Amino acid sequence: MDFNGSIWTKNVKPLNGESWAYPDYRIPTIHPGLKIFALHWRNLRGRDKINAKTPEEGELIILRQRGKVTHIVQMLNNQLYPDKNPGDEFNIYRLVQVVWMTDNWDNPPENDKVFVCPIHFPAFGKAIKLEKIRAFREYWSTQELTFKQHVQSVLNIH
Repeated sequence: MDFNGSIWTKNVKPLNGESWAYPDYRIPTIHPGLKIFALHWRNLRGRDKINAKTPEEGELIILRQRGKVTHIVQMLNNQLYPDKNPGDEFNIYRLVQVVWMTDNWDNPPENDKVFVCPIHFPAFGKAIKLEKIRAFREYWSTQELTFKQHVQSVLNIH
């Protein structure tokens, strides 16, 4: 996994009474071993398109939900797609590939275990570049391990 680019984070929420957004059994396997899916953004009155377009191809997004980290995904391209249901508030998406996904849906890693420092994440569902979060920057600039090394270790990513 290439941890050299920028890393983002995004809060996601399940729809239609599901326990989790983008659970393993809902992600299609297009090619053996590749898990690619449509990562949706809320798009009220077209205001969120800029945020959805901002993470660049190849960059990583750590997906959070209910105070847990459930996925790390990589942006596959720079294309923004309209959803088939334009009346839905989550009506735009980007294609992403799963780089890491929890294997324990009963107890995914807590945000605090992954990010370590206390961060108040906004709940609005926009992608946020981690280096733009002051508490994150201040904490990780003083550590011996980089955040990327820490994530690889905590999530057992090789």
